[in-house]
Formats: sequence, C-alpha cells, structure tokens
Amino acid sequence: MSTRTYQFGKHRPTGLVGRRDLGEQAVLGCGAGGGIACGFLFNSVPLLAGLSLALPIVLALVIVYLPYRPRGTSQRRTIYRWWRINRYRKKALARTGGVWVSPAVEAGVRRDGTPPDTALTSPEGIAGMTWVPVTVRGQQAVVVLQPEAGCVTSTLEIASPGLGGKEVGEQVVALERWGELLDAFGNTEEHPVKRVQILARQMKSDPYAHRRFVAQRDESAATASAPQWLRDSYDVLSDAVSTSAEEHRYYITAHARFTRDLAADGAARGAGDEGIAAAMAAYMEELWARCEDADLSVIAPLDEGRMTAFIRNSFDPDHAIWDTGIPRAHAFPRNMDIRGGGYVATRAAGSTNSWYHATAAVVSWPSTPVGPDFLAPLLIGMPDVIRTMAITQDLEPNDKAVERMLREDTNNQAEMIRDRQRGKNIDPRDVIAANATGSRGMALAVSGAAGASVVGYITISARSEAELEKTKRTTASRARNAHLRIEWLDLEHARAVANTLPFAGGIK
Repeated sequence: MSTRTYQFGKHRPTGLVGRRDLGEQAVLGCGAGGGIACGFLFNSVPLLAGLSLALPIVLALVIVYLPYRPRGTSQRRTIYRWWRINRYRKKALARTGGVWVSPAVEAGVRRDGTPPDTALTSPEGIAGMTWVPVTVRGQQAVVVLQPEAGCVTSTLEIASPGLGGKEVGEQVVALERWGELLDAFGNTEEHPVKRVQILARQMKSDPYAHRRFVAQRDESAATASAPQWLRDSYDVLSDAVSTSAEEHRYYITAHARFTRDLAADGAARGAGDEGIAAAMAAYMEELWARCEDADLSVIAPLDEGRMTAFIRNSFDPDHAIWDTGIPRAHAFPRNMDIRGGGYVATRAAGSTNSWYHATAAVVSWPSTPVGPDFLAPLLIGMPDVIRTMAITQDLEPNDKAVERMLREDTNNQAEMIRDRQRGKNIDPRDVIAANATGSRGMALAVSGAAGASVVGYITISARSEAELEKTKRTTASRARNAHLRIEWLDLEHARAVANTLPFAGGIK
C-alpha cells in the first residue's frame, strides 16, 4: 500500500506590493515620502537637501530590514518585528515588576469553602476567566468564559495513541474522519464553534514506580501471611508489566466566539453566564458525537478539577496531572517570573525550585509532500522532554476558503513572475508550495470541504536554564526532522505559554 502524502501551501504576506506585510510597506512608504518632502523643503542647500532626503529612507530601511538580537534572546528579528514585542514586555514589567505572585494563599477561602474573587486572579499573559460548571452527557464539565478575548471554550479528553501509534492505512482513515468533523462545524455559517484546538501533553512518569510498589507490598503486614506461590505469581506478573518513562494525554478544545447568535442561544437557555455555558454544553455534546463518528474515544470532558490539574501540571510538572483535588484558586503557580527574555520561570507554593518554560511557534509548515505522521518526531520522538504541542484550526466555509486560496495563488504566481523578470532563480520549494496551494484549492472546489487556517505551538519545560537550552536544541532538531521551522517567542513567553493551554488561543 502506497503512503498517502499531504502538502501545505506557503504563507505569503498580503501587502500591496512585494513580500513584506502591510505595516512594513507603510514604514517604507512613509520613509520614502518623508525623505522626498524633506528634500524639497531644504532644496536651497544642496548638502542639507541630500542628507534630509537620504536620512528618512535609510532609517525606514534599517527598521524593516536590519535584524538584531536583544540581550537574553536567541532570535534575530528586525526593529519592526521587535517593536510590538518590546512594547508588550515593558507594559508587563510595569504591571508586576516582572514577578507575578498568586494571591490564592493569602486570600484563603470563604466559610462555605469557596475561594473569594481576589484568589482567582490570572497571571501575566492569560486573559481573565470565568469558570461555569455544566453537565455534558451526564458528566460534569466546565465552560471557560473569557470576556477580554470575547470567546467561550470547553475541552474533551481523548483516549487515543495518536497518529504515531497507528498503521499507515489507519492514519489516512483517521485524518479523513477528522476532516469530516471539521467540515461539520466549518461549513455551517450560523454555528458559533469555528475554532478547534488539539493538545498533546507529554509528561515524564516513573518507570520504576511499579517495582517500588511491589517492594512496599512485600514489606507490609497485610501480605505477611500470603502463600509463597501467590507472591511468586505476582512477581512474574510484575515482570511482564511494560512501564513507560513517558505519559501522553490528548485533548480537543472547542472555541466559540461571543457572537449575536451565541448570545441569542444562551438567552434562550438561561440568564447571563449560565445561559452561555448551557449553550456551549450543547455544542460540546455535538462535538462529542462528532468525535465518536471520527473514531475518537472520549474519556470525559474537563471539569473544574481536571482543568485545574492540567493547568497546574503545565506550569508545575511536579504536580501529577491526575491529582484533581486541588481548588481552582491554586491552578496557577505561586510565582511567575517573566524577567528572563528566553524563558518564563514558575515556582509552586512550598517549593524552593523553579521550572523553566519556553514556547516556540511553527512559522513554516512542510514545503514538500509529507506523510500523515510527519509530526511523529515531535510527538513521540523526544522521550525525555516535558512538552505540550498545540495545533489550532480556525474554520471557514468552503466558498470563503476557495476565495482565500485564489488570493494566495495570485500572490504566488505574481512573485514567481516578478522573479523571472528580474532574472532570479526560482526556489523549487516555492514552486512546490505554489502547486500545493493550487491543488488544495482544486480539492476544496471538488469536495466542498471547509477550509482551515492552522497555527502550531510547542511549550517545553526544564528544571534549569542550562537544561532548557539543551531541550531547545533538541526540539529544534526534531522540528527540522518533521519538516517544520519553529521560532522561539523570546520576550513574550508568558503569554505564549497560554497558547498551549486549553483555551484555543494564538490565532487571529
């Protein structure tokens, strides 16, 4: 059986001219316009006119084209690219001084055991949230309302070995069924759920935990009178148990924009936040059914305890993800230090050691045909790395997807014609990417399938700065093996980590 391959188109800026985005072209245009105006203004003095003509143009070129690397970072970007990041960082440092401290410990609890509102403050980089408990198919779940982001999210935990654990034929079938799930939401104009996030969380587990349990069992008084044949049989059984040094968890998050349709549906089901949450619970029941149609086994929706444990484990991997007994107020770590440009450091209450986290964005998807398991080097190829990979897909109806494809194809063809006219050699990867865009458009036109904008993020965690740097190099190497190009989000790791939490963020 031949392996089916998939192609990704190459993203190109949609500016007025050239390959720069609209903001960069605006800077270049203002520099040229300002230089010409200054040249006319001082035309009576030739030397001064020449300097005033050249200075704004050179300044604009430096801002747009000259890359540099600030202290404490690993990425080289232009002044234009760093400007927005530096502005966010200065505001973040001004708000917290660089170290956010959770108020949960000092705030305590009310007489009824619930935390006060002051204990539920979110750390830097995470929008304010309201958690509303609901019931989905008879099981407890939580709906997260984010008023600042204007969205509502909820998450299902999936029991799946992932594509890496399937045969090639099963991988192709799984992707086709997943496409049918996306079509069901993307091609429905009035459906509020237009974004789906897939999360793969990989954690270290103890491969010797079972043997320690056996040793403790043999020393306990409860087994002192057990016959020897029973002990021997249990030892044989424990030797046959396969233990892994890594544990994988998979999640699917549904994201609904707070639109007029969602508000109307929520008002019909209840008042205020409870009505919106009830409407989202109905959408989660639909997502659950679609997952079953796609041969994805749903373990359970994330309730308050599971959500709290997931967030806590993301910032503090020492906390077991299956320990769901902690209150929501302690979902975030005690301290979050954002002063390091290449990482964000977090420390749990009662601990003297910090965890260091860094997040990378996928800035380039494969430009050559790849198999359905092309992400395997990142998902199962790093057994010693604690990480979360998030892939978020923003859905759009078929007709809009085809229109967007036509715009991208026009940009691709225009760039290649321009290169030919200049006598430049055309990058064969650009030709492959342009062909992929055209073939994707044909597939959309023939199948009527929904389109999707895809973004990817990966967050890694380590015990020290040195270990984190080593893990970064490993991750970059595995990303190249997966035909991806990643970029570390230096100076903004605090809010970048939130893109790998079950809130379906990180995409415009």
